[in-house]
Amino acid sequence: MSERHPTTFDIARLAGVSQSAVSMILNHPDQAHFLPDTIQRVLATAEELGYKKRARVNQSSFSLQKETILILCPVISNPYYSALAQSIEQEASAKGYSTVVCNTYRDIRREQRILAQFSESGLCGIIFTFVPQSCALVEEMNQTVPVVVIGDRNTSINVDTVEIDSIRSGTLVGEHLLKLGHTDIAFLSTTLNEQNAVRLNRLEGIRQIYRKLCPQGSVTVSSRNVTSEEDLRDPLIEQNVGFQLAGKILEHKKITAIVAVNDMVAYGAMAAVLEAGFSIPKDYSVCGFDNIFSSQFPQIMLTSVEHFIREKGCNAMNILEGRIRSCKVQTESITRIEYQPRLIVRKSTAKPRAT
Repeated sequence: MSERHPTTFDIARLAGVSQSAVSMILNHPDQAHFLPDTIQRVLATAEELGYKKRARVNQSSFSLQKETILILCPVISNPYYSALAQSIEQEASAKGYSTVVCNTYRDIRREQRILAQFSESGLCGIIFTFVPQSCALVEEMNQTVPVVVIGDRNTSINVDTVEIDSIRSGTLVGEHLLKLGHTDIAFLSTTLNEQNAVRLNRLEGIRQIYRKLCPQGSVTVSSRNVTSEEDLRDPLIEQNVGFQLAGKILEHKKITAIVAVNDMVAYGAMAAVLEAGFSIPKDYSVCGFDNIFSSQFPQIMLTSVEHFIREKGCNAMNILEGRIRSCKVQTESITRIEYQPRLIVRKSTAKPRAT
């Protein structure tokens, strides 16, 4: 069995600095603006471990520019994630960083492969635009490469986060529909499981407010599992799921409102309602989450929950830059920024039809 060679991660862990600082000191000593003590500690640790730079022997080996941020998205085809990635990229560019965007397609093995692939490439930092599935691995990487997660208040990961309260988001939608008089509603979603906690939390918020204010009402849940292969192969999978699920919900005569797990699923649901010969909102009210830019278009006008896409992306990059510049690994101090969701009422919701 071949002996394991020390890596820049090993040096960073022992020297008590970030992996990006180690990479800069070892690979770009003329541009490394660190305290002499920090430089000496890194060099001494590298020598003690017997670290040697890897020769670049083939095209599969690669290194990034010295100030590169990795942005991880589940699917860039959803405008929520593309807008979020763009806001991060804009902020990063203004600060002098380059970016690389990768899709995981909600596949934990793919997520882990991407992290492994970039681990020795000289990354400055990583931003997840979603809650990672391999939380333990991400927390470990955060000891050497700064990581920021854009996620949900109700999920737990021990890294810097920019978050929103998804339960509260669901509560806002539920309150709105109850005020209009909708007692029987449907919730449509792609895969609902613990790995997709944001979706479960949105549903929980709706259920909580209905249990509290309308115990005689009902929240019918309809979901369909979407595989990583489907996410990769079909950029319209969320709309297609919304269309399929809404078609079945229309058979339930008591239901007067449809809540989709996000705006993309809502678009599919709206298409199914209209294709069946019904009107929105006269026959069915429809709501979504995320308030992506197209939800304000005149032909859509979807009631949705504002999740402050641009602001979250900018804040995530600002937090990450602070970690990078400090050149310190994260210990007890964790930064959390929370946004409060806001309901944007448009023309897709109204009082229920008579049933």
